[in-house]
Amino acid sequence: MIHDHLRGVRDFQQHTAPGLRPELARLAREGQSPSQLFITCADSRLVPNVITSSGPGDLFTVRNIGNLVSQPDDSGSAAIEYAVEVLSVSTVVVCGHSGCGAMQSLLRGAHRREGQAGTPLTRWLRHGQDSLQRVRHAPARIRGSALSEDPLERLCLTNVAQQVDNLRAHPSVRRAQDSGRLRLTGLYFDFATAQAYRLARNGRTFSPVRPRLASAA
Repeated sequence: MIHDHLRGVRDFQQHTAPGLRPELARLAREGQSPSQLFITCADSRLVPNVITSSGPGDLFTVRNIGNLVSQPDDSGSAAIEYAVEVLSVSTVVVCGHSGCGAMQSLLRGAHRREGQAGTPLTRWLRHGQDSLQRVRHAPARIRGSALSEDPLERLCLTNVAQQVDNLRAHPSVRRAQDSGRLRLTGLYFDFATAQAYRLARNGRTFSPVRPRLASAA
């Protein structure tokens, strides 16, 4: 019996690779030059290239538990520095999603368990403590949406806003912003409706991303 991953690879080689080969060959020659650093959750339901309609070479993607932005001196910040300083991306996106297990764990206090040292997971979740503080005093919301009334979804939304703010603590990000060559933005994706929401400049409200209407003939 063929393992699931091999079945998928064989299907790719047969049906998808022929069409992608010219573009991948070009990228192999010229190197990558993505326009965006896309920081999102490791949740298997979230597929960045699908929800952004992007292809090879478009996104420099960083995935972790809870789409958290670690402190500048943490090893997790290396990808941020590389994307901003070496690849010169013009946009950094933090993308959260509905029903995030990491946010549920934070609400249940998992980051405080397992003693002082904790496990690798509980230590990582401590990067989300500032989101817990923020949701109590300045929660982010979707205007007119019932999602904002659910405690878990309110934290998922607020976490996106907080992690966008956390990016500004990184020297490379701050320098690029000050020079006007870098933009920061937040996205939230609701699985149940396949709807994406964009964070407003005020850092408090999200609005739905709507399809562009075709121009009248």
